[in-house]
Amino acid sequence: MTRTSRRLAFIVSLCVATLAHVGAARADDCKRIRAEINLTDGTIQGNFGLDGTVAFVEDSAGEPPVTAPTGSSVFSGILTITTSRGEIAMRETGMFSARTGNPDGFVLASWGDAPGGTGRYSKIVRGDLFFSGRIAGGAFLVDVRGELCTR
Repeated sequence: MTRTSRRLAFIVSLCVATLAHVGAARADDCKRIRAEINLTDGTIQGNFGLDGTVAFVEDSAGEPPVTAPTGSSVFSGILTITTSRGEIAMRETGMFSARTGNPDGFVLASWGDAPGGTGRYSKIVRGDLFFSGRIAGGAFLVDVRGELCTR
């Protein structure tokens, strides 16, 4: 191996080690979220201690697209998740669609920005949660996926 090849190998190794360290640091401060909200009874169950209750307070609404099914709505407000470990309050914005003619009823698609919370969640500095909901077995269930990051 030539001197240039050894230097190149050293630099590549150093870069790989640095990237691995950066990736590990990000993994430590960000948690993938998987949860389910039951809107019918106002509860949430999931990882990262997200077992508790949910409440939503709408503070603005808009007009759905003219091509949306009749009865659809566009909304934004504060979603609060309360657990025994603390509380997360986030801005949620999305849409309910009536799905005209579909016996399964409404569906939900929305996004929540989580800037912080209390207790265990007081160190949350950023995060995005994505919500998709539908009626299943007589309950309105919302699948929650995303990431919450702490300091």
